[in-house]
Amino acid sequence: MYYYTSQMKNFSIHATDGEMGKIKDLYFNDQNWNIRYAIVDTRKWLPGRKVLLPPNTFVSVNNNDEYVDVEYDKDTIRNSPPVPENEDLSSEQENNLVDYYGWNSFRDNALLGTERTPLGTFEQSSRHKEKVPEEPHLRREQHQSNEKNLRSEDETIGFKVHAKDGKIGKIVDMIYDSEQWEIKYIVVNSNENLLDEELFIYRVEQINTVDWFEKDLYINDSVKGISNSEPFTNKKDILVNL
Repeated sequence: MYYYTSQMKNFSIHATDGEMGKIKDLYFNDQNWNIRYAIVDTRKWLPGRKVLLPPNTFVSVNNNDEYVDVEYDKDTIRNSPPVPENEDLSSEQENNLVDYYGWNSFRDNALLGTERTPLGTFEQSSRHKEKVPEEPHLRREQHQSNEKNLRSEDETIGFKVHAKDGKIGKIVDMIYDSEQWEIKYIVVNSNENLLDEELFIYRVEQINTVDWFEKDLYINDSVKGISNSEPFTNKKDILVNL
């Protein structure tokens, strides 16, 4: 099943002995777009700590009532290796968590679909006829990916999306597969007027490069696109058509 990542960020987390907080963000791997961790807001129960739980700890996900059951009790989570609230997860901290919980390693070689055409695109208009920023140099991207493979979903929302011949719009959401826990699509709003949405979705396989520093994402497509395509006007219709 497909769901929006924004939906998951409203879910509560239930330990085996009671509710422990809500999901406030998701970490995903910037190489294969697998969701690696849910970041839990534990509020007053465990202040000053960042609690991270990978999807393989989820016993069940209740999409109707918006909560996730996990396999640990609160004491187990409370005694886990600390990750400071305002710091990114380092490799050492991640290794400590893996050792403590005995988590299995996530696959980094997940097979991706071969279809590279967008499900939605649109004709070029005057507001998109701007110069496309130069894509980051490959060495720079390699350097960035070596330093940090985990990215925040919350921080990625709002990235500017560019085709080869102009700006497409901004990322407003992402769509993930709840069975494989992989982000499959990005949702782009091409209308700068936030009251009237013009939504298009692109497969992550269509992403050429991402400049995480400048917050620019480059799609292997043309703004001109397919002449008979129409934008979605709300996110509900997108999921219906997947």
